Amino acid sequence: MKSLILLGYGKMAKALAQGLKAKYQLFVCGRDNAKIQAFCEELSLTPLFLKNSILSLKENDELLLCIKPYALNEFHFQGKAKCIYSILNATSLETLKKTIESENYIRAMPNICASVGQSITSLCGDSAFKEESFAIFDSIGKSVWLTEKDFPLATALGGCAPAFLALVAESLIDSGVTYGLKREDSTQIVRTLFNGFAKLLEQNHPTLLKENVMSPGGSTAQGIATLEKHALKNAFLEAILASKNFA
Repeated sequence: MKSLILLGYGKMAKALAQGLKAKYQLFVCGRDNAKIQAFCEELSLTPLFLKNSILSLKENDELLLCIKPYALNEFHFQGKAKCIYSILNATSLETLKKTIESENYIRAMPNICASVGQSITSLCGDSAFKEESFAIFDSIGKSVWLTEKDFPLATALGGCAPAFLALVAESLIDSGVTYGLKREDSTQIVRTLFNGFAKLLEQNHPTLLKENVMSPGGSTAQGIATLEKHALKNAFLEAILASKNFA
């Protein structure tokens, strides 16, 4: 079984570990030994305790960085790895190369849906490890290979947009309550709506889905006209652009 070093023990590290532990021998390290021990005991993994935050790498080691970007400089990396996989937001391949010596580098940007095995992960880096990176990150959903210049936009669309959808869901639920539904009923309707719509979206273009519901002069058409009046599409365009500029 191939081995993989996991640096970090947060929510994304846990999602990845759960998806990977059947295929890889995982060694987990970080700054807090007590948290590492608890993490490894929960998931039946092998702890790798560091002394003075020093991680020694060997030529065949592959390292998956699951820490916060600011924490990268709190570790000291010795030796040269085979490949570095990083999920650090707004941390370029060039920055990784200056910080950790390795033959290959891969950037990845999963999203919150990794916790339920439904992440969409953007990938870029050295093509020699493209196939391996898909094998790792497809364990928590699906992946797409991009150029690094497209990463800020992909981060906004895949990483930030779940919060936008949460706002849409919250608004729909509140709308139901505002006009007379019990909150639990409104919540159940919207949750089921999102689940069903996700399945439809896999098979149909959104324009076709809208046309199938939007009868001439009907209630859906009136609602769509109201959303267009309030420039909903433009609001999303501006939200994605604003998130992209900070990614």
